[in-house]
Amino acid sequence: MTNRLDGAGQYDLQIDNAFKNQSHDFLYFVQDIKNYKKLPRVIALIFFWIRAQYILFFGNINIAIVSPWMMLIYPKKVSIISISHHFDPTVFKGIRLIYVKLSHWLFMIQSSRVDVVVSCSKYWSNYYKQKGFKKALTILNGFDIKAMDNSLNVLDNTAVLKKFNLKSKNYIHLGSYGLAKGQNMVIECLKGLELQKVATCSSKVLLTEGLKDVHIINASFEEYNVLLKNAYAVICMSEFKEGWCRVLHEAAIHGTPILGSGLGGMSELLNIGGYIPSNKDNLRDHLSTRIKKGSLSKDKIYLYRSFTLEKFYQAWRSCIGELLDPQEKNYKN
Repeated sequence: MTNRLDGAGQYDLQIDNAFKNQSHDFLYFVQDIKNYKKLPRVIALIFFWIRAQYILFFGNINIAIVSPWMMLIYPKKVSIISISHHFDPTVFKGIRLIYVKLSHWLFMIQSSRVDVVVSCSKYWSNYYKQKGFKKALTILNGFDIKAMDNSLNVLDNTAVLKKFNLKSKNYIHLGSYGLAKGQNMVIECLKGLELQKVATCSSKVLLTEGLKDVHIINASFEEYNVLLKNAYAVICMSEFKEGWCRVLHEAAIHGTPILGSGLGGMSELLNIGGYIPSNKDNLRDHLSTRIKKGSLSKDKIYLYRSFTLEKFYQAWRSCIGELLDPQEKNYKN
């Protein structure tokens, strides 16, 4: 449920789905911080780190798929696949900023122990190649398009919109709620435009002074797809370098006009449809131009819908197969 998890979280769940409950020549298991959900967040992190490090060093493991933010030391005896979609600490402050910078620094100085760095865009794969990692691999996002389409059929779209006090094509979706998502800027640029502004979030949140005009919605996966399909446009003006931006991609799958800042991997996402990034000076004009054309053309929708789960699963199985059998060369940089 993309609106209830960030893009990286959804990506991890799909990796899990690629390997579990299927026939493989290897054993597979997941160590998840959610196992400690009853503990306070900081305490849960500490327990997770200790447990994960113990398993890496003393468990019977050949390959580990890890995040650079969750591992401190990489053992030599284990093949490491590290998932790092983006690195832009400018959006953090205080202790979290120190933690993110320290984690990334430890990741970088242990580059010789990392067999593959996986990112969801070429932008970040190239970044890690330039930093000297052995192999930087791009495995693009996959989407459960059948389930997304089915959402529009199993629910009464009018009833869903009424539930959230919305009317079709009379609101703008501003992506997932977040202070670094550029929603303040969008509100300022589109001041005077008689359209509601909505954002999706996994739970009730306290609005900051500058975001009182945004209607925060906690929707189910099916409702979320209805909201994307019926939006006037979906705009994500992230102020940090994104890994990709699943919300924009999901909106494009439904044919809804999309606009974005294009920072980081988001530029590749926009390029699929032939779009250029927007900024505070041209956002209003770009929106007007997109809306005049209405829904995305069939050709563009086809391109965005080509990012299937099947391709995602195959890419990850090939990645694992390469490490289990170095003679297999089934995946590309």
